Amino acid sequence: EPGATEHETETRSAWRVRAKTEREKAMVFLDVLVNYGCRRWLHKEDYTFDEGEVSSSSKPSQYPLLGFKDRHLEDDYLEYLVVASRARIILGYVTAILLYGSELFASLWVNYDIIIWIGQLYGFMSDEQKEDFKEGRREGTFVKYFPNSTRVFLVIPCLLLLMFILGLVAVVCMYQMKRFEKHRTWIFYITPAIYLLYMAFAGVGFAYDNQGYNDFFGQAGWVIVLIFSHAAPLASLFFISLPALVMFELMIVFVLVFLVIVPLCNPAENLWNLVGEARDSCLIQESVPEYVYAAVEAGLLSPPPDAPPDAGKYEEMDIFRIVSPIILLCVLVVCVLVVSVIVDITNRQSFISKKIIDALTKQREQQLLQQKEDQENLIHSIFPPMVAKNLIRRQTQQPLKVSQSGRDFGFGDMSLVRSVAQMHHEGTILFTDIVGFTSMSQTVAPQQVMEFLHELFV
Repeated sequence: EPGATEHETETRSAWRVRAKTEREKAMVFLDVLVNYGCRRWLHKEDYTFDEGEVSSSSKPSQYPLLGFKDRHLEDDYLEYLVVASRARIILGYVTAILLYGSELFASLWVNYDIIIWIGQLYGFMSDEQKEDFKEGRREGTFVKYFPNSTRVFLVIPCLLLLMFILGLVAVVCMYQMKRFEKHRTWIFYITPAIYLLYMAFAGVGFAYDNQGYNDFFGQAGWVIVLIFSHAAPLASLFFISLPALVMFELMIVFVLVFLVIVPLCNPAENLWNLVGEARDSCLIQESVPEYVYAAVEAGLLSPPPDAPPDAGKYEEMDIFRIVSPIILLCVLVVCVLVVSVIVDITNRQSFISKKIIDALTKQREQQLLQQKEDQENLIHSIFPPMVAKNLIRRQTQQPLKVSQSGRDFGFGDMSLVRSVAQMHHEGTILFTDIVGFTSMSQTVAPQQVMEFLHELFV
C-alpha cells in the first residue's frame, strides 16, 4: 500500500540520518586529527541525485586523490566501498599473515637455537669479554647492539604477526556483527594504522639488523633483507581496496622509512655507500688463463669481453646485478600506487552508477505510486464508497501492471466491469413516481435535482 511504502522510505531515511550522526560522534577524534580541519574547506558542493538532476552524463566533481567535492557524498562512498571491498580486505590480511608468518617462522626455525645460545653465552661473560664480543660482531647485526636481549629479537616479530591476526579478527567481526554495521568505515582507519605500526617496528628492526645476508649477497645484501623480510607483507596492499590517498600515504611512509631514513641513519653506516663499495669490489676480475689466450691466438675463440674496448661490459653487468633489486622494489611501489588509483577510479564509477540507478528507480516508483493514487481517486469519483473500496481491495491483491509506454495503468487481471455484487438476505424494492418531476428537472439545474433526490431518499 502507498502508506506502507512511504513509511518504509521514511524509516530508511531516518536510519541513514541516525547512522551518519552516530558515526560522526564516534569518529570525532579522528576527524579532528585527520579530516575535520580541512573538511569545510574541501566541501565545495552539495550534489544530490534528485529528480531532474540524474543522468548518465551528470556526475559529481572530484578532487585528485581527495575524493568528491561533496564531502557527504564522500562519506557515502566510503560506506559503499567498505562493503564492496569485503573479500579484498580479508584477502589482504590473509596474504600479509602468510607472507610475514612464513618468513618469520622460517627464520626462527633456522636461527632459534643459536639466538638462545648467544643470549645464554653473553650472560656468563665478564665485562671485558662482553666488550670483546661486541667488538667482534659485524656492524648492522642485532647481536652486536643487543647481545643480552636476543629474546626480544624473537618476541617483537611474533607481536607484529599477532597484530595482523588481531586486525583480521577485528575486520571479520565488524563485517559479521550487526552492532558494528554503522561503524564499518573504521576499517579504513584500522587497516592503515596496522600497516603504519608494522612499518615503524620493522624500520627499527631493519636499522639494527640489515647486514645478516652479506655473506651470501655481498655489501648490498641489505636490499635483499629489505625485499624478502621487511617489505614482503606490504605486497598484500595489491589486494586491499583502500582509498587512493591512504595508499599514497602508506607508500610515502614506506619509501621514507626503508629507502631514506634507515639507510642514511643507522648504527652501521650509510647503506647506500655500501652499494658503491659492493660495485667496486665486484669490478675486480680474475686473470684470464693462458690457454684462453692461446685459443684466441689460434683463431679458435674470440677475444674475451674484458679486452679493450669492451672492458666496461663487466662493470655494467655488475652494476645491474647490484642495482636491479632496488629498481625492482621501486617498480613494485609504483605498481601499488598505479593499481590503487585505477581501482579507486573504477570503484567511484561503480558507486556513481549505483547512485544513478537508485535515483532513477526511486523516481519510477514515485511515478507509479502517483498513477496508482490518481486511479484510486478516479474510482472513488465514479463508484459508491463500498464498491470503490471493494475494487481497490481486489486491486491490491493483483500485481500492478504498467505498459511499456508508461501510459496505461491497470489492476492486473481485474477489470472495472467485473461483478462487484453483494449478497443481501433481506431487501425492499420501492417503486415511486414523483409528481411533476419531469417538468421540474427541465427547469432547474442538474445539481439541484440531485440534491432533491438525495434529501428525499437518503
